Amino acid sequence: MRTRVLLLVVPSLAVVALMTPVAAAASTDAPWPQYQGSATRAGEATVAPAPAYSVAWSAATDIGDASHAAGIPAPVVADGNAIVVGRQSVDAVDLSDGKVAWSAPRSLGPSSPAAIVGATVLFVEGGGDESVSASSSPSVSPSVTPTASSSPARSASSEPSAVASPSATTTTSTLVAIDASTQRRLWSVALSDVSHTGVVVAGGVAIVGADDGTVIAVDPATGDQAWSVDVGDHVLAPIAADDAQAYVCVRPETNGTAQLVALKLTDGSETWRYQPTGSVVDLGAPAVATDGGTSTVYLVSSDAAVRAIGGDGTQLWAEPLYTATSGSPPAVSTDTVYVADQSGMVYAFDRTTGAERWRFATNHGAVGAPVLTPTAVLQPMSDGAVTAIAPDSGHRIWEGSVADSAVFGLAATSDLIVAAHTGSTPGITALQADPSGALEDVASPTSADPAGLAVGWLAAAVPLTAALLLIGRSWDRGRGEPLLAPIDEEAMPVDPWESELEDDDL
Repeated sequence: MRTRVLLLVVPSLAVVALMTPVAAAASTDAPWPQYQGSATRAGEATVAPAPAYSVAWSAATDIGDASHAAGIPAPVVADGNAIVVGRQSVDAVDLSDGKVAWSAPRSLGPSSPAAIVGATVLFVEGGGDESVSASSSPSVSPSVTPTASSSPARSASSEPSAVASPSATTTTSTLVAIDASTQRRLWSVALSDVSHTGVVVAGGVAIVGADDGTVIAVDPATGDQAWSVDVGDHVLAPIAADDAQAYVCVRPETNGTAQLVALKLTDGSETWRYQPTGSVVDLGAPAVATDGGTSTVYLVSSDAAVRAIGGDGTQLWAEPLYTATSGSPPAVSTDTVYVADQSGMVYAFDRTTGAERWRFATNHGAVGAPVLTPTAVLQPMSDGAVTAIAPDSGHRIWEGSVADSAVFGLAATSDLIVAAHTGSTPGITALQADPSGALEDVASPTSADPAGLAVGWLAAAVPLTAALLLIGRSWDRGRGEPLLAPIDEEAMPVDPWESELEDDDL
């Protein structure tokens, strides 16, 4: 029997103070059409506003509060809108003013990132309620009749001029394509099981994984199936891809070790399969970087390690982390891999050698993936904070709050940083550059600083010494005679041994 794995976020107790909102500038949209920016999931933005930030606007969406959210409702951006897949709707928010541009119905199921191809929005719906509240109360079901589906099947909308109802499937998931301008359903494909991966588009196909190990690729324009393969056990994490291959992390059913599988985009055939030594339950979500036609896959795994896997499936290096990660992909630049673990420790590793360059202890829990901009590594936190760290020094340069619970993911445009979050007011919040905002230069509290320790010791020792001298003088005055008075040698008693020695000398 398949074991249902819940992807949930626990609310945090700490909240960072909000900065004063100011008016949003008109955003020139830099597309972020897929989870972590592209099919590679590298999380690198070529343009983005620099810290410090202030809140530009906030918009309510159907993400759900901390007890109702399930999956990864991370934002994507295209055509001037930020789009997030919520519990029972897909919501688009206008970047220029924060108003909801449109909302399309969705069958209840775990949220996962959408993908945008031209004017088409691809997303997954259905699968039932996997939120925290579902374990203690009846599930909230969409107003459709549940039907089971045992094999993928494509269907087109019967009402081309209207928004179609959500798919009548709650026990499994369905891949859906809608027109972004009209929200009309273009086609849908029933999946073989519940899906948590979201959609990745690469090499002319849209790819989705399911919990039963099925990976399916379809034509994003028509929904026609290109290929379908069974990679074994669970496929839960977002899938990454380069121009030639898709990279799928497979989680074992019960006992066993997770695996990374490379599939050709053309036909889904397996190129190679990597399995780490030891017991590694989960390899998380991969991120890919390509140099000279050769790709390297970077993973942050459940055994508290970050790994680099070469283009032939061999491990190039592995480095330990302080704690395990939440399974989010790392952010990858031309020379550095940025990773956050569950404790909120953010790391920078050399992309080629794996040598650690720096680490910063944020003292917040982390669930979302880091995003790299030209000026900062931005890390979303489980208590609603966003932390900005300088990529070169590893020092914190800014921190602020967008919510009172978890930030699931970030997206970057030329003018805004868009954050999708749960909490008491779940939705999307945009951050913009604040010219009057103050920047910091804070080293990690875990950093060794011998010079600073010496200065601190001296700073503490000087007043302590002065205080002891004052206490001693006060004590002398209280006794009526100094504690260290001059010695009166004539008044001292004579040592008899000294007298005998003097007699002998005579």
